[in-house]
Amino acid sequence: MRLQKTKKISTTLILLSFFIAGITVVVPHLVYAEEVAGFGPCFTDQELAKVREWEKTWVGKKIDKTNVDQVAEFLPEHYVNGVYKANEKWNEKESYYFYIVPYQRYIDTPGLQEATKKYSASIKTNAQGEIVNYAEGGGRPFPDPKTGTEMMYNFDYNTHGDASTFMRHGPVVETKARRERISDQPMNELFYIHRTDVDPKPALPNNSKGVLKAMQLELLAPPEMLGTKMFNLRFIDIKKSDDGYLWYSQFRRIRRIQTTQRSDTIAGTDLVYDDEYHYDNHIEMTNWKFIGKKDMLCARHMKWDDAVRVEGQPIPNNVKRERCNVLVVEGFHKDPDYIYKRKVLYLDPESFISYWCDMYDHYGKFWKGYENWTLVYKEEATGWDKMYNTGGIWTDFQRTHAGSAYQKNVKVGVKEIDQNLFTIANLQKSSYGSH
Repeated sequence: MRLQKTKKISTTLILLSFFIAGITVVVPHLVYAEEVAGFGPCFTDQELAKVREWEKTWVGKKIDKTNVDQVAEFLPEHYVNGVYKANEKWNEKESYYFYIVPYQRYIDTPGLQEATKKYSASIKTNAQGEIVNYAEGGGRPFPDPKTGTEMMYNFDYNTHGDASTFMRHGPVVETKARRERISDQPMNELFYIHRTDVDPKPALPNNSKGVLKAMQLELLAPPEMLGTKMFNLRFIDIKKSDDGYLWYSQFRRIRRIQTTQRSDTIAGTDLVYDDEYHYDNHIEMTNWKFIGKKDMLCARHMKWDDAVRVEGQPIPNNVKRERCNVLVVEGFHKDPDYIYKRKVLYLDPESFISYWCDMYDHYGKFWKGYENWTLVYKEEATGWDKMYNTGGIWTDFQRTHAGSAYQKNVKVGVKEIDQNLFTIANLQKSSYGSH
């Protein structure tokens, strides 16, 4: 993997007024990208010129096993050799394929920029680089991150629009038999702190339990899981385990999800609870190291319904990927018994979303790959553009097993989510009362 040494990128964004048919159209929200550090583009002007020249050859090209070697430097090695050049391994007659599209600049919301400007200077860290006033403020705590830990805190502080709802739909495929099980999951996510876009900001009031964020979902499919519901509360205090509860419809029981079960696979997929967003736990639980920067092909503006897949096909085709100069961060979990010994995340410096993730098993052997897709949505509360997940592909390369997810009916920056969703009382009422 060819990596570039990290360097400071400075850029200037000039606010413009447009004159169309004699009418002045003024930018509706002040964008601080000119004056707030940490909101520069993936590429310098010189780098972008080279990318645009490269795009003249490659944009619109269908990439499959016949030409994937020519763009292999921009993809994880295991996807080149283990997917696009190995269709027989996946019981496919023809090669998988994707398309290259032009790079599009993304500028995060004015709310996140303003919070960064307001709070980043007051961030306090200990000798290990860990934030000690974690619950205060929001935005990007490190506008000009130098270490892997600082980059991962920027990733962690991304509240994905503060509140969101969506329907996650996707197949889990048994590759050899070409059998699949479809999962449908309505989901809600609410951040209690680090809020930047939706009032109240930067935190919800009356948070006596010290909640960081909450998640709630229901399973509508597969049929045997119909009616199963769960919620999870993540606490600000790292010493306090997540408070997660599951109503399992088959057994008509509510049970607590133990901390050790966060490394269990979910509903027959290849994912564990901690794999959401590629890393879903406290930053301090892992030792992080910044490896360098690398141009990668990332699905940064991918509509879920652009994906093409037939029944029994584990990996969808027609993914749209664009070049992005990502930050490569390596993490070793501090618990020697944890399911993953090592993860490598590829972070977009414009959004601090991870687009690719390499996962290594307890013995240090490469195990899984996980790709995120995103798209820009209008926030419900503000109308601002927010980059948010639209799905992705997860692949178990040791077992030749894979699945994908498509996030439909996505709403970000939701004005209000009922906090009663994240309670045992609601789980009891909605579950027992419906049978």
